[in-house]
Amino acid sequence: KAYVQATLGVLPEKAREIMLASQRVIAGNLEEMSGSAPPADIRKLLQVVEKDNAGLATLTASKPEKAANMDVAKSADAVLEAADKLTKAFEGLSQQAGAKIVNIAGRQRMLSQRAARGYFLIAAGNDTPAIRKQLEAARTEFSQGLTTLQNAPISTVAIRNELELAKSQWLFYENALTKTPGTESLQTIATTSERVFEVMDNLTSLYDAALRDVLG
Repeated sequence: KAYVQATLGVLPEKAREIMLASQRVIAGNLEEMSGSAPPADIRKLLQVVEKDNAGLATLTASKPEKAANMDVAKSADAVLEAADKLTKAFEGLSQQAGAKIVNIAGRQRMLSQRAARGYFLIAAGNDTPAIRKQLEAARTEFSQGLTTLQNAPISTVAIRNELELAKSQWLFYENALTKTPGTESLQTIATTSERVFEVMDNLTSLYDAALRDVLG
C-alpha cells in the first residue's frame, strides 16, 4: 500500500516511513520465529516466507515507480499467502482456544491496508476487475472480522471500547473507499487506513493480553 501511495505522490514521506517500519517489523518477526526452533514442517513454511519477503524487499528498495506497482503488489501477495499458511500452521500447534481470535484481529490490520492498496492501484491506472474484486473482498472480510470479534467470548472493558472505536473508524473509512479517487479522497484513504490499522493493532495486543490472563 505504501509503495503505491508513494507513486501517487500522496503523503510520500509518510509512505516511505511506513515502508521502512513494515520492513523492520517483518524482519524482526522472521528472526523471532526462526529463533523459536519450530518443527521441520513449519521451518519449511518459514523459509518460503523469508524467500518471498527478500524478493519484495528487493523490489521496494528502489525509488517507487508506477510502472512497478503491479509487480510489487504481486510480490506482496506472495508474501501474504506464504505468511498466511505459516500463521495457520502455528495456530494448529497452539493449545490456546483463543489463538484464532488473536489471529483474526491481527489479520484485520492487513485487510485495512489491502483495501487501501486496491483503491490506490485503481487511482494509479490499474483499474482491473481483479483489483476491484480484491478491494471488495478486503472490505467484506474486514466487516465479517469485526462481527466475529464482537461475538468472541474473550472480552474486557478495554476490548469493548476499542471495538467501538474500530467500528466508527471503519464506517468512515469504508465510506471513503466508495468515492471516486481524487486528491482529497486519496489523502483521506491514506490517513484513515492508518488510523484503522492502529486501532486493530491495539485490539490485537488487547486480545493477546486477555488470552494470557485467562491462561495465567
